[in-house]
Amino acid sequence: MPFSAKQRKFITLFAIPPAIAPHLPVFAEPEEVDLIVAMDGRTLGPAEVAHLLAIPVDRAGDLLERAYRRHFVHREVDGKKVGYIFDHVDSAHKTVRYIPARFYDRLEELSMYGDWDAIPAEVREEISGWWLREYAAKIAPVVENIKKDPDAYQQIKQKDFLLLEEALAQVAAAESHAVVNCDCRSSTQGCRRMVESCIRLDDGARYTLERGLGRAVSREECQQIVLATDREGLMHIGTRQWQGHGLFGFCNCCTCCCFPLRASRLLGSDRIYPRVHFRARRREEDCTHCGLCAKRCPYGAFHRDGTTTVQVKGKARRAVAFDPAKCYGCGLCMTGCPEGCIDMAPLEGA
Repeated sequence: MPFSAKQRKFITLFAIPPAIAPHLPVFAEPEEVDLIVAMDGRTLGPAEVAHLLAIPVDRAGDLLERAYRRHFVHREVDGKKVGYIFDHVDSAHKTVRYIPARFYDRLEELSMYGDWDAIPAEVREEISGWWLREYAAKIAPVVENIKKDPDAYQQIKQKDFLLLEEALAQVAAAESHAVVNCDCRSSTQGCRRMVESCIRLDDGARYTLERGLGRAVSREECQQIVLATDREGLMHIGTRQWQGHGLFGFCNCCTCCCFPLRASRLLGSDRIYPRVHFRARRREEDCTHCGLCAKRCPYGAFHRDGTTTVQVKGKARRAVAFDPAKCYGCGLCMTGCPEGCIDMAPLEGA
């Protein structure tokens, strides 16, 4: 499609990848294009935007707030970029300004709740790959710090594999709860597992809801969602170092879509980010070799070797083998074992 001069400037300012630029009307409305072009990379308040666009100040404020929820701008309060302003921040007595975002930031809302499917599949695939590479580059410096000192606190999400009990403990400790569509699964569409599956807690819940994403849930509903993700075979990935640092939430991930897991391969951070803390351990005498652990294990640590058989209640059954070197300690085998013969042993130094 031919672009106007204003659209060309918007494409440059908003750092839009060439592959998706022809589909600009799908993800940007004309007034959002006008806003980003008028801001021209500057941090501005409603009065300044009103002057540039020749609109009333209250109309400019509404436009900026909608742009904030659609991830075209970020918010700054008293000179500090913040995620949300709730009761603990009295916005009426603060100077609120807005920072232009870029297309990378817009992708989250677009893929999770926007008209993502209106974009051709081959373009979605290319942009999803671009998003993964950008994500990996963004977190690379922090991942390098984790490699140097895995035990030091790092302000990064999805740092650790969590057991179900650890994920539920965070839900129990939180006061605010929200569930949001998984951006990885929404954009990649690599499997048909449940999409409304990522958990946001306390500050993470407040930030998510204020940006127009997800929905608020009770603590009890949040617990049930986490249990449902576990039944569906999704791994829980967040941070174990939340005490004293505050809760944000965690994701429920699959190997085919999850950005942190796929980025770890790009960054050479396998088992370091996200960090592995446990290894499965099976009581052989109680195992009936039903094979549920093999079906649930995302990494093939539990598997049928196709040759060995065992006798179970007088009947021959194909044996389920276990390769501990392939275990990532996600705990899906343990939560799915009908005999309760699998537990998770902490790794030394992890």
